[in-house]
Amino acid sequence: MSLTTSSCKCVTILLLLSGVLGVKDWKVTYEKPHICALKGSSVTIPCSYQYPRGHRVNETFWINKRETNKDPEDLKQDQHYHDRVTYLGDKSEDCTFRIENVEERDSATYWFRLVTDQVGGKWIGEPGVTLSVTALQVEKSQPSATSQATLTCKNTCFPKVHNDYVWFRDGKYVLNQYDNVLVPEENGMYSCALRRSENVQSAPVKVSMEYSPKNTSVSVSPSGEILEGSSVTLTCNNKANPPVYRYTWFKNGAEISQSGSQKNYYTITNIRSEDSGKYRCVARNTHGTGTSKLYSVDVQLYTVNVLFFKSKKGRKHTHCYIHIYSFSRRFSPKRHTSLRKYNVYITLGKRDIAADVILK
Repeated sequence: MSLTTSSCKCVTILLLLSGVLGVKDWKVTYEKPHICALKGSSVTIPCSYQYPRGHRVNETFWINKRETNKDPEDLKQDQHYHDRVTYLGDKSEDCTFRIENVEERDSATYWFRLVTDQVGGKWIGEPGVTLSVTALQVEKSQPSATSQATLTCKNTCFPKVHNDYVWFRDGKYVLNQYDNVLVPEENGMYSCALRRSENVQSAPVKVSMEYSPKNTSVSVSPSGEILEGSSVTLTCNNKANPPVYRYTWFKNGAEISQSGSQKNYYTITNIRSEDSGKYRCVARNTHGTGTSKLYSVDVQLYTVNVLFFKSKKGRKHTHCYIHIYSFSRRFSPKRHTSLRKYNVYITLGKRDIAADVILK
């Protein structure tokens, strides 16, 4: 590999002294003369060198700029590089160099610079190493707003790599997708990276497919048994793009919501047994409708269990017999005259609501 000096004067000296200090006495070997790296990655440039006997190495550093009649500057002194470059070599034979977190503007030719203690002992290894920095790019193909999108991870450094990628949606892994082509199933911001280099990702690309409401379903809040007199809210759940602009609610096939409602919920306060039935909702956007399955609402009456026994005046209570009556929550002692003159104990489910009620 040829070498050159930093000025024409030094070249003349080299020619005159070629019998003493031949070019063969100086040698810089770049193992990888051309390197392509992804933006954000780190690059190591392997390098080795030789110099004539009798010389002692004073300085070793790397440069990427050369000007006539001016000594080149160590990249460590460059504000753009100073905290990202590391000389991994020594002052005997190893000149390996590393650049961290490379940027696209780092694309350039890099040379190893050697300075010894002898006159004319300033050398630059030719032809240097050409570094090309490129970024991964996601290319999107989507013929129309309602059609499925196809994403391709473009990699000019390693164009033959097709099944060694990872994909991200909104910053989270898209599981089991390792090809450089992805057909996304959901909207979001997508980016790609090479496997084992997940920290070096492409710029995100937005995927937004429009579709009619799907996965439409009805849920109820609060969950569990619906008791008479309580309040419940039915919610129409769905996924749609663009968003739903109208919801319609039906009970037993008849519409019960206000026409053109934009609310995805239907609330029933002080619910009664007559509110029991099969409910469904229909969600509509600009691309069509989505209809839920029927949701059964079964309003349960409060059950009041009445346990009573006979007693005699002036004596201790004597157990005669036990009987249980069940009533709705509209139970009224005055309406059930047959229970007069008895001590009554009332429970509601597992919770006592009255105890030792005297019906007289």
